[in-house]
Amino acid sequence: MSIKSFRRIIKNIVLVSIILSLVAPFQAYAYQVNGNNVTEEIITQGVVLHSINLNTNEGPLNVYVLEADLSNPYVKIDTIIGSDGTLNKNQSVLDMAKRTGAVAAINGDFFQMAESGRTIGLAYQGGQLVESPALRNDMYGFGITEDKLPLLEIFNFTGQVVTEAGKSFPLAGINKPGYLLMNGLSSDVDALNMYTTLWGTTSRGKISGLTGVKVAVVRNGVVQQVLTDQPGVTIPQDGFVLQGHGLAAQFITDNMPVGTKVAASYSVAPHGDKLLAAVGGQALLVEDGHLPAYFTQNISGKVARTAVGVSSDGKTLYLVAVERKAAADGTIISRGMSQEELAEFLISIGVWRAVNLDGGGSTTMAARSLGDFEASLINQPQGSSLRSVADAIGVFSTAPQGSLHGMALSGPSLALAGTQASFSAKGYDQYYNPVSIKPADIKWSATPSGDFTGNVLIPKQGGTVTVTAKLDNVQSSVNVQVVGPESLLSLAVTPSAITVKPGEKVPLSAKVNTIYGDTFDLKFQDVTWTISGSIGKIADGSFTATDQVAEGEIKATFQGLSTSIPVTVKPSWVELQALPEQESSAGLDSWIHVTFPASSVSAPATIRLAYAAETTGLPANCINLGAITVSPAPGEKADLMAPWWLSWDYQPGTITGRPAILMWDDSTKKWEEQPARLDDQGEVKTISARVWGFGQLVLVDDHRRLPSFKDTGKHWAEAAINDLAARGVANGFPDGTFLPGQAVTRAQFVKLLSSALQWPAVEKLPAFKDSIPDWASSAVAAAVANGVVSGYPDGTFRPDASITRSEMAVMIDRALALQETDENLKYKDTGSIPDFARTAVAKATSAGLLQGEGGLFRPKDGATRAETAVVVSRVLKLWVEK
Repeated sequence: MSIKSFRRIIKNIVLVSIILSLVAPFQAYAYQVNGNNVTEEIITQGVVLHSINLNTNEGPLNVYVLEADLSNPYVKIDTIIGSDGTLNKNQSVLDMAKRTGAVAAINGDFFQMAESGRTIGLAYQGGQLVESPALRNDMYGFGITEDKLPLLEIFNFTGQVVTEAGKSFPLAGINKPGYLLMNGLSSDVDALNMYTTLWGTTSRGKISGLTGVKVAVVRNGVVQQVLTDQPGVTIPQDGFVLQGHGLAAQFITDNMPVGTKVAASYSVAPHGDKLLAAVGGQALLVEDGHLPAYFTQNISGKVARTAVGVSSDGKTLYLVAVERKAAADGTIISRGMSQEELAEFLISIGVWRAVNLDGGGSTTMAARSLGDFEASLINQPQGSSLRSVADAIGVFSTAPQGSLHGMALSGPSLALAGTQASFSAKGYDQYYNPVSIKPADIKWSATPSGDFTGNVLIPKQGGTVTVTAKLDNVQSSVNVQVVGPESLLSLAVTPSAITVKPGEKVPLSAKVNTIYGDTFDLKFQDVTWTISGSIGKIADGSFTATDQVAEGEIKATFQGLSTSIPVTVKPSWVELQALPEQESSAGLDSWIHVTFPASSVSAPATIRLAYAAETTGLPANCINLGAITVSPAPGEKADLMAPWWLSWDYQPGTITGRPAILMWDDSTKKWEEQPARLDDQGEVKTISARVWGFGQLVLVDDHRRLPSFKDTGKHWAEAAINDLAARGVANGFPDGTFLPGQAVTRAQFVKLLSSALQWPAVEKLPAFKDSIPDWASSAVAAAVANGVVSGYPDGTFRPDASITRSEMAVMIDRALALQETDENLKYKDTGSIPDFARTAVAKATSAGLLQGEGGLFRPKDGATRAETAVVVSRVLKLWVEK
């Protein structure tokens, strides 16, 4: 069939499918063809590859058809067996084709994947029987005789083994693995099988589920050894191994002692004596140009499939591979076919008789492109990799080596004026077989315009350009469509804006869009790059920033189009000088600000503010809205005498939960919430935190469920208790209670103050005579370091003693450095206030932190957990508003 005729048939697939749906006993195409594209490629003289891409209502469908002219004297069809010409080890079809020099190949018979990897049907290679047919009447095979007569039939096998005494037993098969007979029984039961070196190096050995299996090793026609239920034995080069079970095993025992002469004979029909090549298959798909009355076997589903067919005159062989493939995201690359659809497709392209071969993950087609010396993969395998199979149908060229006749050119069919387009050429002879040529000897030219440097074309203007390669007296040409400046729409550069650190390198890329919707990626050298401002330099496809802070732009120009890239060179951090005697501040972009008040550091220090590269381990349901680090610059040391301020701006609507600033605490290995206030006036909202330490901080949108306790519902202190619990300052008990009426100890109050104000951890623990509980030790140490507590004159701290309201006032005053007040205490029990606490009580009262009740302050009374929560909540509010 000519290429033109084949293309005409493919274009009529839709019409054919409609006709078939009216007359075929099977369901016709389950898909509707909306369009098709067919390409043809000569593989060698007499062999053409048709790549058929159908656009169906169920997605793309790709089918590949190798068409071989059997009347061509240089076309040879032969079977390729395994990885070494035997059934011992399987190999991929691609590697089989490369190993044997086949110009094309397609996978063959069904095979046992789990047991031995051997084929189930027959196999002939080079006129030699490799494996006999299965003793079934529902498995068709493909064969071709020495005079190129193709056969698609059910092949039969008969054979027998005869001893020198004239005793004989039927031979069930040669080099057969186990399989099921038509009656459902194992082919090994009561059967005698022969194994030659084409099976492999050793015989089958033990057969699963069967006992009493006898093996006779025959060499030069004489029995050398008889074994029972033994592993596989070495198969002699000059002999064979007979293996029998049941009646066959008894025959070996009774008639074949060591030293007995035996002979074997067999025949395969039809034309077994003339077969050059053969592979087994499955159902007959097409019979006399029509669907058969029924399929002897049917593998359901839309999968990858393989078939072999012939034309009505027996002169054209068709090897067909249907592709089934999906991308990683599930997108269909090719939908595959059902067995019925494959049969109808074969009829539509003119196949007269066809047999189904192994499909699914086995479906593989390889072919040698024009000018190539080796075959390459044609279809995409259904699985993730190429499957090793037992045999393949190989297509070979027997033509003699010819002289250079033509060149196959490769290169872009669409090019852009002013850019480089590379071309290559591969030589072939008059038989379309490869000829080695030297690329340097090829002369390239372009008409009507275009400059070649070696094999690289730079077209000058838009339009059709003919590229010609010439070597000696042989030349070949291809047409290239060139897009000129008049068809360009826009130039785009990536990145479109650059903000980098000093000295940083950024790769640059560019592309142009055409008025036709095409996009061309430009090479770096195709574009003219210019720089304004002292921002750095451009070389080797990248921009390298200057070592200084700078601003400017990069301008890219191509074929009259231009675009500019704004460039900002600045460090990824900012630094400020924190001074003891004055306030210092700095900002990171326009939404993060840091302020170190006067006296916050003991000595001048350089503080670096930078975005954090990575943040992990945030509490669940806390959404990260940005992370920074605030630390002394490398090589610097800073001793904090007071906390510093962090202000973080954010847009309304950005945070839908509770805004919070968290800081990583290396001592607790946790994120700790920093005391903060909100300013939600105006268009931009701000959260400001007082931070007493250095490290990584993150702004979060806190969607954690607000804590609640069993015993605080409708309690007068409920709001304060829940607020402290949400911040992680106060905790309840394991049974879900808060116990608001329980008295608070000195250690507990110090722990609450430390958690609320986030005092930094200190290394040196205070030397009190009494023991401080582990859970309070770091808080007490921080309180001592910050001058909040000092203990009693006798050197004790008394952590478990109930704290008095007077002691609370003193600790709060020292922690907050409350303002002096001229107001006199007006409590009825003022005289009962200890001298050490009078000033602190006055300050705390004036600040609204501590209040009496009924005109009494009750200086020596203790405080409940509820009262303490309210006080600490007031302390926290005042702390962040100072």
